[in-house]
Amino acid sequence: MPYYELWPALERKTWRPDIRAAVLASVRVSMHRKMLKTAAATDVYPVAIGTDALVYPSPGPSPLDFLPHTAEGKLAPGSFRLGVSPGMVKHQGTQSVLWAEQQFEEHGGVFNIADLIKM
Repeated sequence: MPYYELWPALERKTWRPDIRAAVLASVRVSMHRKMLKTAAATDVYPVAIGTDALVYPSPGPSPLDFLPHTAEGKLAPGSFRLGVSPGMVKHQGTQSVLWAEQQFEEHGGVFNIADLIKM
């Protein structure tokens, strides 16, 4: 959607921007806390941060290749957990570094790769 068009949700009678802002703020705080825990466990930091998406470098195509694990093989406490329950994250997509470079060439380098990773 172009930046100059109104967001369709604004026309709904039940639209509550205060509730949306509160939910986004809560999610953002949780996401940053988990980023710090993940960085402490793996020394890996996101290369892009979107409103609700993070882009991490990974040695493989699965998000499980990147997530930190304990010596027992379980996910490190406080880091990201995959799933559909509240507090968990879902995998939006995996792209190669060559794909990212192509996006930078097409968009002139003025965009957030986290917004395009879902494609």
